[in-house]
Amino acid sequence: MKFKINYVSGSAELLELCDSLAVLITGKGHEKVNGDQDSNFILNLIDLDSPKPFRRRNEEEKVVSIAYAPKAPENLKSGCYTALVRSISNLLFCVYHERNGNNLRACSITPEVGFVEFDYNGETLYKYMYPVISSHFVLGNELANDSHLENIGNIREVEDLKVYGNELLKLGVLPSPFPLKEFLDQELIDHLYRLYQIKGLSYGNLSIRNTNHGTRNPSFWMTARGVNKSELRGVGQDILLVTGYNRESNKMVVSVPSEHDPRIRVSVDAIEHYLIYGEFPQTGAIVHVHAWIEDVLCTSQSYPCGTRELAENVVALLRKTPDPSRAEVGLKNHGLTITGPDISDIFRRIGGRLRTNVPMME
Repeated sequence: MKFKINYVSGSAELLELCDSLAVLITGKGHEKVNGDQDSNFILNLIDLDSPKPFRRRNEEEKVVSIAYAPKAPENLKSGCYTALVRSISNLLFCVYHERNGNNLRACSITPEVGFVEFDYNGETLYKYMYPVISSHFVLGNELANDSHLENIGNIREVEDLKVYGNELLKLGVLPSPFPLKEFLDQELIDHLYRLYQIKGLSYGNLSIRNTNHGTRNPSFWMTARGVNKSELRGVGQDILLVTGYNRESNKMVVSVPSEHDPRIRVSVDAIEHYLIYGEFPQTGAIVHVHAWIEDVLCTSQSYPCGTRELAENVVALLRKTPDPSRAEVGLKNHGLTITGPDISDIFRRIGGRLRTNVPMME
């Protein structure tokens, strides 16, 4: 893969760290290129207090931002997440000295709020970086108008998604949609929307296999991207019917009524749900939450949401469970994917078992 460095910060310490990191990355077989050349990922050197975004050319160009602080900032996790959003990064590292010593430490944070602290060394940074820079997003949607969705009345699966979206709120595992306007100006929000086809940042999703509306299998109803799952309204607004995956265009195929929000896109995890429904026919519903259950099988890599790699890892993990259609598996530093024969079964099983804090694993 090819990479380049965007020198925004003038910190001498950060430049020195970046030079040694670039040597390590080149030694892993990657090629450093000039700023005007195409690349697979960018090392974006930023100041934590005033992070500058790198305007990548497409969604497949990953941005890894790196900041340096003389000592650990107050509210480290919050400050790093703010910088992650403001720099529009796929991953952010902050390198700093311990407050009561000279030991060099670092932390890593992702949009999924996977936050890990560790003793600094280049190999560890690369270990956290590699799943991000090597992954492939499936974020695009092919929206197709479906006349059968006009005036169809109540759809059982859609009504169940409304009910159980609100149940996630009651369980305390449904953070509110992320307030982008508090961190980005409108120009950057528009750029982010065009890049990732979103209209907001939110966490968690639900889907139910389609059994009534005539489409080829596997098809399923799923919550949309960037919406409040506790206040779902209906089809074409914040719930969508996924009918397939176009491998050539690398896009999910989605049916919508003629009257729909033109910005709507299905959850970034749709590719994962699509593969699960196709692989395990007895699966009737899937829930993804940023929470945890003790003693679950867990992925070994922290691939980003919406990537083929994460979806394939989850399917492989489900195959190892006694009953893949009724299982809970962990996504490293991220959360859970939970399958069930129906959505009520899932919520009966997880009631009282969810930890809202996801354990961080190096």
